[in-house]
This record gives sequence, C-alpha cells and structure tokens, in this order.
Amino acid sequence: MRTNNTLQKLLIPKSQILDIYSRSGAYKQICPDCNNAYVGQTGQCFTKEVKEHKNAFRSNRNTSNYAKHALEYAHPFDPNHETVQILQYQGTGTHLVTIERYFIYKDFQITSI
Repeated sequence: MRTNNTLQKLLIPKSQILDIYSRSGAYKQICPDCNNAYVGQTGQCFTKEVKEHKNAFRSNRNTSNYAKHALEYAHPFDPNHETVQILQYQGTGTHLVTIERYFIYKDFQITSI
C-alpha cells in the first residue's frame, strides 16, 4: 500500500510543479546571437511576459528593450525557454523591483571586470 500524501504534494502547490513559468518574479532573457542579456521583472506569469516581448518584436513597438535590441541589430527573436532564465520567484510589489535592480547591478559588475 502506498500513500498519495507526499511531502512535495503538501508543500508545493500542483500548479507550481507543472509549470515553472506560470509564476512571477525576476528573469533574464539572453540574445542567442550576441549573448547580450536583458534583466526584467514581471508581476504576471513569465510565459505571458515573453509573449509581450514577442508581440513588441513582431509589431516593431518600442515597449520591449529585448525586442528593440533584436530589431536594431537584425538578430532573430528567440522566445523559447532556453533563452529565458528565471532568476527568482517573487510576487508583485517593491520587493520585486529591488530584486530586479540587484540582478541588473550584479550582471553589470560581472561584465565590467
């Protein structure tokens, strides 16, 4: 006999187990051609945020720095999960802005050495 009440099921909601991109937080999107990175934050799910970058690229709108970079340098837009790295999960609010700034500063320090 085996129980369905595992520790994982009790501690982690089912939606988080199924899709790690269904949460909000800070992320990094990397250009596959030149390895330049865009660090951002979203209060909505990561999947929806990446779709917004893709729509900005398709419609040539100035609402996404990542899409702007791809358009300016004629790089392909690659919105797959290999170019998106989740840096930290976080709900909306000022703490999310602080996390985003931390990762921007951290990346700037690494690349400027």
